[in-house]
Amino acid sequence: MKHLILGTAGHVDHGKTALIKALTDIDCDTHKEEKERGITINLGFSHLTLPSGESLGIVDVPGHKDFIKTMVAGAFGIDIVLLTVAADSGVMPQTTEHLKIIEMLGVKHGIVVLTKVDLVDEEMLELAQMEIAEFLEGTIFEDVPIVGVSSHTGKGLDELVSKIAETIPKIGERKSADYFRMYIDRIFNVKGIGFVVTGTVLEGEIETGKEVFLLPGKNKKIKIRNIERHGEHVDKVFSGDRAALNLAGMKLEDYQRGMVLSDKQFEETSMIDATISMFDVNHEMKLWSKVILYSGTFECSARVHLLDKDNLKPGETAIAQIHLDKPAILINKDKFIIRNSSNDITLGGGTIIDTSPLHHRKRTTKLIETLKDLADATLHSDKIFNLIKIEIKKEKLPVFAESIADRLSLSKKEVLDECQTNNDGTVHISLSSGKPVLTNINAHKNYYDKIIETIELWHKKNPILEEGLDTKEFYGKFGFAKNEAGKPYLESLMGQILTDGLIRKVGNTFALKGHSVKVDPKTQKQLEWLENKIRYAGMDIPDNKKIEEAALSEKINKDRLKMLLKYLAREKKLVFHQGEYLHMDIVEKSRKTLFDVLKDRERGMNEKEIRLLLDSTKKFVKLIIGIFVEEGTVYQQTFYVMITEKGKELTG
Repeated sequence: MKHLILGTAGHVDHGKTALIKALTDIDCDTHKEEKERGITINLGFSHLTLPSGESLGIVDVPGHKDFIKTMVAGAFGIDIVLLTVAADSGVMPQTTEHLKIIEMLGVKHGIVVLTKVDLVDEEMLELAQMEIAEFLEGTIFEDVPIVGVSSHTGKGLDELVSKIAETIPKIGERKSADYFRMYIDRIFNVKGIGFVVTGTVLEGEIETGKEVFLLPGKNKKIKIRNIERHGEHVDKVFSGDRAALNLAGMKLEDYQRGMVLSDKQFEETSMIDATISMFDVNHEMKLWSKVILYSGTFECSARVHLLDKDNLKPGETAIAQIHLDKPAILINKDKFIIRNSSNDITLGGGTIIDTSPLHHRKRTTKLIETLKDLADATLHSDKIFNLIKIEIKKEKLPVFAESIADRLSLSKKEVLDECQTNNDGTVHISLSSGKPVLTNINAHKNYYDKIIETIELWHKKNPILEEGLDTKEFYGKFGFAKNEAGKPYLESLMGQILTDGLIRKVGNTFALKGHSVKVDPKTQKQLEWLENKIRYAGMDIPDNKKIEEAALSEKINKDRLKMLLKYLAREKKLVFHQGEYLHMDIVEKSRKTLFDVLKDRERGMNEKEIRLLLDSTKKFVKLIIGIFVEEGTVYQQTFYVMITEKGKELTG
């Protein structure tokens, strides 16, 4: 069963509400003011059960020019429009305006309902039909059926129901989404039940007992107690359904018109890139224009910055960046309508192509080309990969595939399938970790070359060290320290370079394949000087500051001193522990003196006894014990140091 919404459109007093009542026996004008004025002011809701048993949700919209924003909210998400034209009045201003709006919102299926046929004769009826046919020429509705009806006598209602039933098979299945999204168009408090909200399910599905977010905002999740569809309790509703949700945990003060319910915590946006098309109105948009934007039930003032044109004339289309005056929950491909800042002229509308764009301060040729590609990819479903690569190109760092999927409202599988099937060589995919990572190919090549260059530079500065750099060294260099996707990407990249045979593993580091240690006479002399300096510290810990000062007098700077120390450690001349170090001769001397006593001390020795034995300082004793514990020759039990079996073997 398809889940579809039928909506009305047309000029005020052309019989939209009367038509729905005649079809469903439900009066959509429920408010006192509507009864008094005889016009629809708020959205009306009903449902129609077809002879096949299929049930359609119905949204009845106001036709008065003062309620265009309400009309837009109602038309957002409908599948079939009933464009009503009164036979005794013909095409009127809001007939034209509503038709443009529903076209702009992407409604592709409709039926023209020629109402009030009981008030005209055959000749007048024929003229009205000719006028409508001429009016629709060149629009997407030029071939839709025109059905004459009388809500008063019932004439033509059966034919209309038949045409509605014939239209349903022409409507494709809605694209499935892995999230639920619904604009709230009504909210009310029912005594003994709590808050109930209604809306059209735009995407996904939701069932009783699930939790949703009220967006925008960081509110706690709200639980769905009960669900109604077309006045009946159901366990689940789907995209295309009119739904009434009874919510637990919601407060009225949390709600503002234009908010969305979703089971996904969408990021709010205050800036979007979009295509904008102008209606044929006596108005044009300048480079910067103030407008009012409508999308679903969301409404806000906005500033439009044209990017590929200096002004936008009637009938033209442009790419623009729109700055919203309040945060919104919008996704790519969402449609919108714009009116002038006085809110008395509907200027046109468009399609969102990017909900998280960079701020385009300059209108460069490259930017415009990129945005045109983005618009082309957004508006054509066969170019999904173009959307993906543009999103990735915007990123300065590697990004998880699921992050790109979230932004484009796709599944992670869809993103990966596109990257693997339609990749034109511009996106690199890293699959080595549990979470696939995507990178622009130029950035990937740059990282690849930079790693080789950085290791090569390291070897030039440290020619006497066999080891190279570990992956942590690159986190800061590449800005990966706070980029979660960067770390698995870097590990994968290092693995690729290793497989390519350009680097090799040395301990926990990566060195160039052809690197070999070279110690020239000058360096050898510096090594001997440094080793002696440390050895002569005796049973004291070498003073780093004094060694650095002495090294400068030998023309050894800090970086070179670090290299010399690392070399002596690799050659087992020094032993490092927690940033401190001792000469190996001192360590061996201490080991022999201490272990010769410890091997016969069943209770071990405390630190004071060891200090007296070695004739050293407290700091030295802590360091030497730490070294022996780390190598597994002693262990500490409470205040005593005990020798291990491994330690005893060294005394033999």
